[in-house]
Amino acid sequence: MKCPKCQADNREGRKFCLKCGNPLQILCPSCKSINEPGEDYWGECGHSLVERGTPSAQPPTTPQTSPPSAVVPPPQPTSFANGRYQVKKFLGEGGKKKVYLAHDTVLDRDVAFALIKTEKLDETALTRIKREAQAMGKLGDHPNYYEHLRSG
Repeated sequence: MKCPKCQADNREGRKFCLKCGNPLQILCPSCKSINEPGEDYWGECGHSLVERGTPSAQPPTTPQTSPPSAVVPPPQPTSFANGRYQVKKFLGEGGKKKVYLAHDTVLDRDVAFALIKTEKLDETALTRIKREAQAMGKLGDHPNYYEHLRSG
């Protein structure tokens, strides 16, 4: 990707130029989508990036960039398992899981819900994760499990 300011070649995925530090991705102030130099319209909202004859390779003259930490994250899910777990808030993320505070509507209690990241996993890893999830799921299906909750 060429920097619109200094024309230096940058690898794909960079957010700032390796030579001059110029932003390579432009954040829309209204829809918060990210566009790259050379695009004339925001990809999400359709607003024009070109201001009164400004070449399309140049960002608009008003600052419309943000530091990487200000990029808006994708929307979070509101529930899991057909609505049984209602997401209250995002707790954190590791290399393999995203963890949410959720309310279990069946048992009427708050739980930590771990969403396993499956992208880039091979078949062996997917099989292992599926077995682990099935084993964990059986813990709640034990006949004495719900009886213990009622008496406890």
